[in-house]
Amino acid sequence: MRRLARLLLVPAVLSLASSAAAEACAPGPTLLVDDLNTPWDDLLRSADTAGAVPPSPGVIRRAGAREATLCGDGTELPWTPPAAARVEPGADYLRALPLRLTGAFNSHYPSGENDELLWAGRGASAMLSGGVAARWSIFSAAIDPQLAWSENATFQIVPNGRTGDGRFLNPYYGTTIDYPQRFGAAPYYAWAPGQSYLRADVFNVGFGVSTENMWFGPGVRNAITMSSAGPGFPHAFVGTSRPADIWIGKAEVLAYWGRLERSRYMPDGTHPLITGVVIDYTPRWLPDLTIGLSRNFTQVWDHLRFRDYFNALQPFMKRDLGSWYGTNATGEVGNNPRDNQLASLFFRWRFPESAVELHGEWAREDHEASIYQLIREPDHSQGWLIGMEKLWRAGPRWVRFQAELVNLSEVRPLGALRGTPVYYIHPNDLSWTNEGQLLGAWVGPAGSAQTLAVDVFGLGGRFGGYIERVRRTDDYYWRVVEPAAGTHDAELAAGLRQVIFAGPVDISWDAALMYRWSRDYLQNEGNVRLGVQVSVPLGGR
Repeated sequence: MRRLARLLLVPAVLSLASSAAAEACAPGPTLLVDDLNTPWDDLLRSADTAGAVPPSPGVIRRAGAREATLCGDGTELPWTPPAAARVEPGADYLRALPLRLTGAFNSHYPSGENDELLWAGRGASAMLSGGVAARWSIFSAAIDPQLAWSENATFQIVPNGRTGDGRFLNPYYGTTIDYPQRFGAAPYYAWAPGQSYLRADVFNVGFGVSTENMWFGPGVRNAITMSSAGPGFPHAFVGTSRPADIWIGKAEVLAYWGRLERSRYMPDGTHPLITGVVIDYTPRWLPDLTIGLSRNFTQVWDHLRFRDYFNALQPFMKRDLGSWYGTNATGEVGNNPRDNQLASLFFRWRFPESAVELHGEWAREDHEASIYQLIREPDHSQGWLIGMEKLWRAGPRWVRFQAELVNLSEVRPLGALRGTPVYYIHPNDLSWTNEGQLLGAWVGPAGSAQTLAVDVFGLGGRFGGYIERVRRTDDYYWRVVEPAAGTHDAELAAGLRQVIFAGPVDISWDAALMYRWSRDYLQNEGNVRLGVQVSVPLGGR
């Protein structure tokens, strides 16, 4: 019992000790940052782990222009805060956002991650973004469109028995997901409003309309329910402007209602309604621990009732849904084929005094029938993510180690009574995608990944490397490939990455050598993936 007490008390004591360090962080300059997965977004996330910025839950994030407060004069950071990005807290402003060019190259087959509108097919690809952001009184807005192009060079695809545009339809899941294996047979162009929004913030309540990417959960490389793996979608939202003090701690909430678009490769594609609620809570007694819940639905747009816009409030157990949905045509109580749920629980625990972070997410792709089934089979339709980060300070330099594992595959006997729901797919055109790209983890349906990375931050930028293993469409392997004595679709990648400051310009690049065994269950194949991002602040630095 004493050992158990120590295991339970030590994290709490460390967290309480870290709160003293957090309180010592006097608010300093405020920066206007934009987009996700940029050098400054990456640095500020790690600075939060190290206690070098005022603490933040960091689990409900948006990609549009937003303010980030630093500690003191900002010298806690390895990089000098750009003068052009500084704003006065609460002051009105009109600012040009950086002109940002993102490029990618794949030598043999498509490979992309959290690249928003960009689809990184074989050959060269590029995306251009830029615009303006403004604040006036309680109102703020940004116009930040994106324009993308992909050479989309030829590579071998999986025959699916269709012709014309239909031959690019996903070969494993057909019309249950708008996730084409290739975007046509010619160069691919796309544009979107990107990270644009219009919002008002009154008494710590923010509301408005947006096309921004959203990121739910604590993941760094992947997020199970909402990420930047595909383009953002138009949505209305309401929620807290900042964490609200509820005496027993602090809480954030976000509710949204949106409309998804389908690609031309989806036969008879519709425009599903997507809704959701995300809540996080930071206990008063453990100020560096954040726990949260995300509950999201896609629904057939036609014939919606008023209550369908608030599906996140319905009971969690399917047997209790009779009062919500009634009995369907086959006599099942509460089973509605016109909607699909994707929910998750998550946590993030920071230890700033030792510059360590632990985080995780556990998700379900299906309603549970009853509490008894949940107890018997908690792993049914589950997905999970777990990760950690550790930083060491060596003079003006930071050394960072990151590890993250995500798993969306489930192995159960073929022909099992309950079946095996696959993440992001659903009949009735309710798949978890927008314009043919994923909303959740970029590893895709029944995918998994393990990532290790080391980076060194210094005054001149950042340099590091990573190794990553990815396995895809694992359910298809067990259903079809394994009985035919085939092998898993598995990929190993090793890469280097760097951020360079060249005067007012930020340049980041990534180069990886990849080898994919049984790529799409066709053949073994290697790939060289190159990525570059150039960000030019139009107002200078």
